[in-house]
Amino acid sequence: MPYMRQGGLKISDHHVNSPLLKINRSCQTCHHFPEEELKARVEDIQDTFFNLRNNALDALVDLINDIKAQKAKGATDAQLAEARDYQRKGQFMIDFVMSENSMGFHAPQEATRILGDAINLCRLGQLSLHGGPPPSHNPPNIGNMAAGGGLAETAQK
Repeated sequence: MPYMRQGGLKISDHHVNSPLLKINRSCQTCHHFPEEELKARVEDIQDTFFNLRNNALDALVDLINDIKAQKAKGATDAQLAEARDYQRKGQFMIDFVMSENSMGFHAPQEATRILGDAINLCRLGQLSLHGGPPPSHNPPNIGNMAAGGGLAETAQK
């Protein structure tokens, strides 16, 4: 949130808009780099996130269309259950990073990891529909939430 001076005090500007509109008051108070450099860094992070997010959404839509096609061919709910489970988990992860609303800026490595996991879950869903091999490792476990609100780690057997 940008800062402004009011009298002798430095206070937050509560007019909510993009920090990129006031880089000198929102970013440069802590990050002492030229305004153009800070803006370029943010845009690079957000462009990378945007492209990966689009890949994840494409993978999700492809999986949904494959599930729909298999259902039309007569697949039972039991036969589609595994693919639907992967679809729900992948969609949850995409929704999770999208709800943060920074286009990956606040935690770019974590957003990238989560979107990569979402793409992988969608791929595993498609493999389960088409009789592909099971995953060679444990896919991300988002079914068990840890007490602290984070994703639970599972012990590998």
